[in-house]
Amino acid sequence: MLDPLLISLGLLVGTLVGLTGVGGGALLTPLLILVVGVRPVIAVGTDLAFAAVTKIVGAWQHSRHGTSDKRLVWCLAIGSVPGALLGTHLVSILAATDATGKDLLLTHILGIALLVASGASLLRATGFSWEGDAKENPRVLVTATLGLGVGVLVGLTSIGAGSLLMAVFALFYKRLPAAQAVGTDVMHGAVLAATAAFAHGSAGRIELPMLASLLVGSLPGVLLGGWLCSRLPSQPLRVGIAAMLAISGVRLL
Repeated sequence: MLDPLLISLGLLVGTLVGLTGVGGGALLTPLLILVVGVRPVIAVGTDLAFAAVTKIVGAWQHSRHGTSDKRLVWCLAIGSVPGALLGTHLVSILAATDATGKDLLLTHILGIALLVASGASLLRATGFSWEGDAKENPRVLVTATLGLGVGVLVGLTSIGAGSLLMAVFALFYKRLPAAQAVGTDVMHGAVLAATAAFAHGSAGRIELPMLASLLVGSLPGVLLGGWLCSRLPSQPLRVGIAAMLAISGVRLL
């Protein structure tokens, strides 16, 4: 049966993602843990499956409109795909070596990741910009290394594919237009989330009934957020979401 609470959370997260572009992982995972009481390992795996479905739809839309840098997507994926598999494997190691303490340890890691995501979201919301040489974007090796770091964090916590990567684009990829930055982030996020979700699903860490309820709420929520995007100021909301992520991070710690 569909769960009204999960549908409501999916609607909330979908609307905020459509309105502000803030990644669903940073929002949904702490909500599942703090509001619903889901175990951290299940929250991470289910959220990644949720992100994979929604971002595949978004990636298809951006591909149709040409608002993505496919070369940059694959350069990031060179590092992020193995990074996601490594992060997922680390969760399995935690489960095997410390069966009683893994939830507490993963909760603390999630808290730290949320604080990092909060800082990245705040930098993006306030328009902070790196004043270095912006004549060209970083090389393939640097891009793949950045992707590796993001991939490990996403595989371990489900957080970072959107909030952290958009901040990286704003800081270091000055020659990437804003519309292409969003499309590139969504397309790369689809590849990354699908990889990590497959790995977590293989380990039995995805709750399909929970996923169904979340998707029922989130898909219309994304459409609603997109409709509201041109009618409401998004910057104050981004600052508010960054504050909410920081509060959730502190609570998890």
